[in-house]
Amino acid sequence: METLLLILLFVIGLVMGSFFNVCIYRIPRKESIVFPPSHCTSCNTKLNWSDMIPVFSYFCLGGRCRYCHERISVRYPLVELLTGSVYLILAVRFGISGTFAVYAVLCSILMIASAIDLEYQIIPNGLVLTGILAGVLLSLTGCSVHWPDALAGMLVGGGTFLIVALLCRWILKKEGMGGGDIKLMAMIGL
Repeated sequence: METLLLILLFVIGLVMGSFFNVCIYRIPRKESIVFPPSHCTSCNTKLNWSDMIPVFSYFCLGGRCRYCHERISVRYPLVELLTGSVYLILAVRFGISGTFAVYAVLCSILMIASAIDLEYQIIPNGLVLTGILAGVLLSLTGCSVHWPDALAGMLVGGGTFLIVALLCRWILKKEGMGGGDIKLMAMIGL
C-alpha cells in the first residue's frame, strides 16, 4: 500500500480519535456530541482550532488547558494515537476494502465503549445500538458476512453471555455480568 495513503489513514485515525474523546466524555453525561462546540471540561472556554490538533496540542500545552491551566487527561492523546494506529494496522492488513470498513467501525465503537466502561462501568445502549445498526447495514451491503451468519454470530455472542449472567444469578445469587456486556457481545457477534 502506498506510504502517502497510510499516512493519510493514520491522520484520519488521529482526528477520529479526537472525536471519540468527545463521545467518551459526553455520552455518559447524556450530552450532545455535536453541540456545544469543543470546550475545556474545567472552565468551559470554547477551544480554538489550535487547541484541538490531535496529540500535538496536548504536548504543546503541556497536558494543560491553555485558558485555566487545569490538567487534561492523558486519555485524550492515548485514544487519538490508538485510533490512528488501529486504522493504520487495519489498512496494512486488509487494504482499503469492505473488510477494512467493517473492522474500522467495530474497533471504533469498541474503543469508545471500552473507555466509557473503564471510567464509569457502563456500556451505553445508544453506542451498542449504533454498532448493531452498523453491523446490520454492513452485512446487508455485502461488506461483512452474509446476514444469516451475522445473525447467528449475534445470537451466539449475546446468548453465551446471557447464559453466563443467568447462571451467575441462579448459582451465585448475584450479578456476574451486566446487561451492557451481553448487548456488546451480541454486537460483536453480529
